[in-house]
Amino acid sequence: MHRIARIAVVAVMATALFAPPVSAQEGATLDVKENFGRVKVDGPGFTVKVTKHAIKKHINEDQFGIPEAGFPIVESQSAASPNARPFECENGTYRFVEGVFETTVRASSNELRPPPYTPEFATRFPQVITFVGTLDGVVTNEDGEQFRVLISDLAHEVITPDSFASTNPIHAYFVDSEGRVRDRASLVGQVNVDRTTGEAEHQIVDRGTCHQTADLGLGPGTDQATVFGPFFVLPFNTTVVMP
Repeated sequence: MHRIARIAVVAVMATALFAPPVSAQEGATLDVKENFGRVKVDGPGFTVKVTKHAIKKHINEDQFGIPEAGFPIVESQSAASPNARPFECENGTYRFVEGVFETTVRASSNELRPPPYTPEFATRFPQVITFVGTLDGVVTNEDGEQFRVLISDLAHEVITPDSFASTNPIHAYFVDSEGRVRDRASLVGQVNVDRTTGEAEHQIVDRGTCHQTADLGLGPGTDQATVFGPFFVLPFNTTVVMP
């Protein structure tokens, strides 16, 4: 059965191999490139690479985010909790055993994000930000097997008097004790809002094997948000495209 599951993962990865690079919508550009065994994301002042072997992160503090806005860079670490919402994937459900989530954040504005972002979301995340989060940890599945998990959770938001744009990629590998990838997350959320008309366009492109929704409890329109375990992609319900 596990052999069949691994074949399914390989088939999905082969599809990703031939997928074109994901370019963010104008305004909050991140260059996301992924193939069979590697993801690379280039953003303003940072590069993150994820494979089944390692996460490599480089941040240029002078260029990270939107430095001209005048906000400082804030770094933090938090321990992964076994009680956090599990990761639901095609080949297993995984819970944290251990891991440390490392984040680098720079705000660029105190303005409120426009709808469909909710007032409840603004109380928890009041600033427009550029965000780099990485985690290299251990999870266990429902059969008690342990896997290494490597995760990148990124965001780049830009607000102007006329527009708001955001790109939010999450990528991850679940790797077994023999170095094989059991499941793979590839979720890229994109938002464009015209602040003069209120017209909003948003979607999530899903090229991985982890598909899951949850009620974020952040007001109307957040009851079926796409998540990856304890991480959300966009904080509201949206269309999911699976190329």
